[in-house]
Amino acid sequence: VLVPGGLTGWISWIPHAERLSAGWKTIRVQPIHNELGSAGQPGDPSYTAETERESLRMTLDALGVEDAHFAGWSGGARALIEFALAHAERVRSLMLVEPAAYWILDQLGSPNPEVEHVNTFIHGLAGTAVTEDDLAEFLELAGFVASKADAPRHPNWERWVPHRMALSWQSEESDRSGRSIEELASIRCPVLLVKGSVTADWLKRVVDELGERVPAARVIELPGDHACHIQSMDAFLDECSKHLTAAGP
Repeated sequence: VLVPGGLTGWISWIPHAERLSAGWKTIRVQPIHNELGSAGQPGDPSYTAETERESLRMTLDALGVEDAHFAGWSGGARALIEFALAHAERVRSLMLVEPAAYWILDQLGSPNPEVEHVNTFIHGLAGTAVTEDDLAEFLELAGFVASKADAPRHPNWERWVPHRMALSWQSEESDRSGRSIEELASIRCPVLLVKGSVTADWLKRVVDELGERVPAARVIELPGDHACHIQSMDAFLDECSKHLTAAGP
């Protein structure tokens, strides 16, 4: 089951799904915030981490999927951490690409100005009409571009622009689930953690902190930025194959 990040949604997993489906039943899910945000609807203040978690559970129930291997990117990876903590019996393994789990760093007791700036900016977009300038700043903060001035020249800019309203759903309530970092030790399934070589330092730190706290975790670094699993797709899928084989059917 493939869970996307906060901008383009499930289309980002299409090339991975096409190749994984040669050996696995592969399902791409579309979170509510991706679907409604990409349709231009501003974020709903009632949308929380619990809403996101339980909508995934209901989707699996509707499909008749009792348990599965899960892969998530960015916000999707953050949602899968929450899902694994609430529904451990349904998770065979996890593959998490740079989870946007800001709350992990917040709880370490060492304030990080960069993370605080990211949170203030993204949460300030909640429920608003997101502009192209907002999108460019987000892309810089998320490590997709070196600076917001470079964003319009990025080859994916025209793909990102129509989906920018999905950022309007990233409220503090959807980012924070009330979990503690101590609970991470209860995730007992095999976990593959992925970070990009040139991504933002705070995103790398989230991956490394998870690697230290999740018992059966393995951390890898791939060439690329926050989208390293796309930029280095062959290497990512090779690691996925190893991970899935080791985790079992």
